[in-house]
Order: sequence, then C-alpha cells, then structure tokens
Amino acid sequence: MADGTRLSVPDIVGTLQSLLRQIPPGRVTTFKALADALGDPEVARFVGMWLAGAAGEGLPVHRVVYASGEVARGRFGDQQPNVRRLSDEGVRMVGTRVQPLTVHFFWDFVTDRPLERLREEQSELAGRVRLEPLPRPAMVGGLDIGYKDDHAVAVCALCTPEGELEDYVWTECKVRFPYISGYLAWRELPPYLELWERLRDAGQIPDVLLVDGNGILHPRRLGIASHLGVLLDVPTVGVAKRPLCGEFNTAGMGIGEWRPVVLEGETVAAALRTGRNRTLFVSPGHRTDMASALDVVDRQVQATEQPVAIRWAHDLASESVRGS
Repeated sequence: MADGTRLSVPDIVGTLQSLLRQIPPGRVTTFKALADALGDPEVARFVGMWLAGAAGEGLPVHRVVYASGEVARGRFGDQQPNVRRLSDEGVRMVGTRVQPLTVHFFWDFVTDRPLERLREEQSELAGRVRLEPLPRPAMVGGLDIGYKDDHAVAVCALCTPEGELEDYVWTECKVRFPYISGYLAWRELPPYLELWERLRDAGQIPDVLLVDGNGILHPRRLGIASHLGVLLDVPTVGVAKRPLCGEFNTAGMGIGEWRPVVLEGETVAAALRTGRNRTLFVSPGHRTDMASALDVVDRQVQATEQPVAIRWAHDLASESVRGS
C-alpha cells in the first residue's frame, strides 16, 4: 500500500514462476486461470506474452493451454513438442487438444492474488483525486521514460508554459514490474518518485506535471498521472497517445479541435487533434480539471504534435538510453 511517496511493488514475475511450478505433471491450466490466480482474469493476454518469452527458463509452460484445450505453440511456432510432452506426462490428447480438458484441468493455486490488491489500492486512491481549477503555471514539468533491457531512464524536463527548455533532471533504476495494461503505475512510479526527490532537493518544483500516460481516463479512474499526483499531492495532467477505455468520436476532427471521451456517462478526457494523424488523450490527473488540463496542453502544442515538455523528456530519455 502506498504511504506518502513510498510504493510497494509486488514481484509479479516471481509469482507467475511460482504458479507455473505448482502445475503437476499430467495436469494443465489455461492462460485465463493463471491470470485469475494473479488476481485479474483480464490480464490473460499479458500472461500469454510473458509465457512466450519464458519457454527457455526451465518452467513447465507446455502445461498452459487455451480455454478450448488447444495446445499453445512453442518458441518456433510448432505445437508438436508440447503435444508430445503432455502425452508423455499422461495427458490425453486428441490431435492438438487436451480432451477432455475438465479431467486434466488444474486451478487449485496457492496465491495471494497480487493484482487484486493493486486494484483495491487504486480504488482507494481514486477516492482521493481532486479535480479543481489550476492557476496558470509558470513552470511545466514533462515526464517520460526510456527503457534498455531491465533498466529505465526517467526524465523530467522543466519548461516554460510555451515549451522553452530551462533545465532537466534524470534518474536511472532497475525495472521491477512488467508492463500490464491498467497497472502502469507500478512500473513507472518508482523512477518518477526518485525524480521528484531530486527536483525537491534542487529546489526546482514545477507548478504542474505533464505525464506520458493517463489521468482519470482509466477503468478505475486512477491512471499513472492521477496516481502520481495523489502520492505527491501535486497538480498533474495525463497526456496519452491512446486511451485505455471510454467512448469517443474523432471522425472529421480538425487540428486544434477536441471532443469528449466519456466513461460511464462522465466526461473523463478530451481527444485533442494536434496533427494531421495525431490525436492525444488529455485527462486531469490530480488538482487540475478538464479546462485547466486542456489549457496547459494547448499552450504546449502550438507548433508540435505533443506537449513540448513531454517531447523534451522523451528525447532526453532516449538519448540517455542510447548512450548507456
């Protein structure tokens, strides 16, 4: 549970490895069952992608099949090695399917369902989000992260409201959480919190942070911009290239035009056309409202397709990653 600016990051990869080792020979499970054991059946796609890269780690990934009983393909796109391994373990196969699946299905995992705890934390923190007008800022901070292997380089670019770069701060740390849609905060907040400490030590606190991610445009109304804003109690705005949820219509939009993104009957973001082929999704994070968020972003995209502060942060982070 987050407390102030501390963040507890669960070991999702370690949990998945433990779950796989619990599947006994002669039994199989499904991607969705593993996702449910993690605490969220909606992350089955992440489980599948992670397993595809874990085949060479000595884990029994061949014991994970589709809900139809169809055996997953191996590293080189061939099902037959997994079919043979399951047959050798006593699983009844009909072609490339486990039949009947119910006889061999394993679901009795010992797990603390870490993603369920994270969703509960999101729901609690979402209740602390404040949407309120933001006075026009004198200093805007743009946040972005670059990745290389298992390390992240995070940058805060400090800019004037119109986007002139005045300074920047960066940090590098090890990535401890995989990318899972809806849970980005636990991957990117640790380096952002380190950045904030460096900004505070240097006496360079921006009036608002523009975050490459979502604010309240989130299934639980707590994207990374809102999460960061609540933890630090600072104004934040989410600026995303794609939405996690919500309904909107961007057909026929002109550059500079915006339209509402609606979630459960409430406008939670603006789809803002900033270029011929670029639409940004701007949502309040914390201690801002829709009008304030749009005003800050609009002043930053007068000559560019994304907020200049975020573009500076992106370019600086990418340069640091290439040079490391």
